[in-house]
Amino acid sequence: MVYQNLEIVAKAIILAASLGAIVFSFGVVWRVEEKLDIAFKLFLGAIVAFFIGEAAGLFYISKTSVLVYAAPAAKILFALLFLAGMAQMRNMIRRIDGEK
Repeated sequence: MVYQNLEIVAKAIILAASLGAIVFSFGVVWRVEEKLDIAFKLFLGAIVAFFIGEAAGLFYISKTSVLVYAAPAAKILFALLFLAGMAQMRNMIRRIDGEK
């Protein structure tokens, strides 16, 4: 019983933090330009994919549901978009530092 309550609280915190990150990311994307804009759009896409993956994990009931595949697919998309965003930021910082 206690374990189930802790799991529900943990899921709620994860979803709330993800929604907060989405709101903050939209605020950043709205204000920045050029290469930083691209990086934050990738980060925003990653956060949205993460949120969808977590939310999909809450709603599937049986192993035959399509949501069984949606949650892992969204998490894969999260990882790829996050990696692309980090690569964009790294390249931008290297250009600022004068590296090739």
